[in-house]
Amino acid sequence: MTKRSTSLPGIVVEPAWLESRLGDAGLRIVDMREAEPFRRAHVPSAVQLGLTRLGTNVGGLDNVLLPPDDFAALMEELGISSESTVIAYDDQWGLAAARLVWALHRYGHRTVAVLNGGWDRWQEEGRPREDTLLVPERARFRAEPDDAVAATTDWLAARTGADGIVLLDTRTPGEFEQGHLPRAKPWDWFNAVPAGAWNVAREVGELRSEWTELGVSKDREVVVYCRSGMRAAHTYVALKLAGYDHVRLYDGSWQEWSMTEGVRGEP
Repeated sequence: MTKRSTSLPGIVVEPAWLESRLGDAGLRIVDMREAEPFRRAHVPSAVQLGLTRLGTNVGGLDNVLLPPDDFAALMEELGISSESTVIAYDDQWGLAAARLVWALHRYGHRTVAVLNGGWDRWQEEGRPREDTLLVPERARFRAEPDDAVAATTDWLAARTGADGIVLLDTRTPGEFEQGHLPRAKPWDWFNAVPAGAWNVAREVGELRSEWTELGVSKDREVVVYCRSGMRAAHTYVALKLAGYDHVRLYDGSWQEWSMTEGVRGEP
């Protein structure tokens, strides 16, 4: 095995970049597709992680991110240590992979990126694939919560109406019309996806123009949410890719806000 370390060029990496680093020490590749397609073929040395394993049910809320100890145990099971460089991919324009990216950010691990184009682009370009099921060596992972990338119901309720914050609702327009957080702006997560391609996001200049019209600027704190924090994770990654540093994800999202006494939504 090659003994060089792996530094990331950004929160999204290209297939050619990953192929040139297969076998690097410290590189961990996570396939976020379902188990059966993973077994048929995957990127060499990848391990499989179903999206639902990242979450749990708490107080009637589903898909809430695992608590620190449970998340650390899951990463260790996958062979991911606190020193690992993690590349995640799926076959949904990076939707599931983005959830892992945010989860790792939430627990203090920043050396993680999404594979641009995911499995679809990887195989279309004829890059290496295998059906070997890797049993990773157990690693040591420290989950150190980073509150700067997360928003809670209490945090938002205390800042309702604040000028320095912009809320992006990443659900569909129909969901938004049925109810949303006060002063939230509608921006369907799928708006980021380029037409006719598997890449994670459209050209960043186009995205910045759309977000600017919604009041998103680099000097404001951006909070993204959806129904349960899944789709919002994709927008979190897209914003980071476009150079927005102050981004938080509201993990409880609309399902928590809408059932919490003492807060209000807007029709």
